[in-house]
Amino acid sequence: MRAFAGGFYRNLKAMYDYLGVEYLAQSFLFSFSVAPSHNLPARRPVRHTAYFIHSSNNHRIPPLKPEGITVFEYLVQLAYLLLCYAWYTICCFLVPPRTYGKRGTSETFGQYLSRIRLPRHFADYYLLPLMSAVTTCPHDTLLQFPACDLTEYKRQTHGAEHYTVSNGVQSVQEKLSKGIRTRLLARVLAVKPQNFRIKVSWEQSGDSANADPVEDSFDRVVLAVPPNVVGKMFAPLSYEMSGIPTIPVENVAHNVPGKASGVFLGATANGRHSPRRFDPGPAQMIHLRTSVDGGHRTESAHEQPSGMTVTTCPLTAVPSSEVIHSVKFTRVLRTPESREIVNSIFGEHQPSSRTWGHGTGWRNGDGGVWLAGGWCWDGLVLLEGCEVSAMRIADAFGVDVPWRVAK
Repeated sequence: MRAFAGGFYRNLKAMYDYLGVEYLAQSFLFSFSVAPSHNLPARRPVRHTAYFIHSSNNHRIPPLKPEGITVFEYLVQLAYLLLCYAWYTICCFLVPPRTYGKRGTSETFGQYLSRIRLPRHFADYYLLPLMSAVTTCPHDTLLQFPACDLTEYKRQTHGAEHYTVSNGVQSVQEKLSKGIRTRLLARVLAVKPQNFRIKVSWEQSGDSANADPVEDSFDRVVLAVPPNVVGKMFAPLSYEMSGIPTIPVENVAHNVPGKASGVFLGATANGRHSPRRFDPGPAQMIHLRTSVDGGHRTESAHEQPSGMTVTTCPLTAVPSSEVIHSVKFTRVLRTPESREIVNSIFGEHQPSSRTWGHGTGWRNGDGGVWLAGGWCWDGLVLLEGCEVSAMRIADAFGVDVPWRVAK
């Protein structure tokens, strides 16, 4: 995780304080650019260098002026952004998202933006690229999120400091896993409640194709995996989990040729990066490059203090000669319908019917099986959801959580 905002990640921050995890306030500069396109209408931005540079919490006032923009264009842009951003902020605090029908289905973020009449240009080229980097999903998908997810995120992060862990997230993992027995390179095949116990079967990596799966029984089982995996291994939730969409996301750590300390990397016309020097001070740079071909998608490239760059959702393949390491993970998406499914399982804002569609009505903890993860709460699928869902299980197990801030 590149950073966390104190206002939203309240329980995560409290856990770090309790465990003695050191973290520090970190400022960021976000450069916005558009990827090359042969079908780009003239009314849309055509610059492939940065057209705007945003500072987290507006710590640079006025914002840095990108190269290639005249002073007049810059001042007009600032006035436009100030009005749009102020209006969006006011609406998030004073105009609550609507709900529809007996089940209280939330309006989507796209419907909300249309209702508050936020200019589409501002949404497409300023708001959605930034939020797409947070949620690691395409713009069209983000517009299908429940509006309450995004407005609540804005309310809680407004004016809050951003932080990064001083010694990296690995130091946190070491603290949390200390003294816990782990089994790696194992793939769980099935979780089956049987006679007040739960039978778990799995296969070990490297086993021959004809080897029998390993089986064992447990009193309690916690599934901290994405919903598509839950649906495959746990039959009582196979139907419900099919209604929660997921997408694969790529994350690549790589070197960028020609990159040097104190250099701003603006996207060039060929989509790669070229150095454009300025002094960003202590802030870290994150480049948001948006493609408008076949639906808007935003690539996020975070320059690390070590000199390497971590790119999430790359729009084009990173040359293998530059790649240090790459990984794919599953991003759980949100829709008003999937929100109903999640809330029916965890009992948050319980709808009138206990079941969803043709589901079984299974609730978290039934049969000794529990779910945990960033998607297991009523909010954006981020690490704070892991904290809240884990504390919910701790309560059920009678374990005290001394750093608790909010349920």
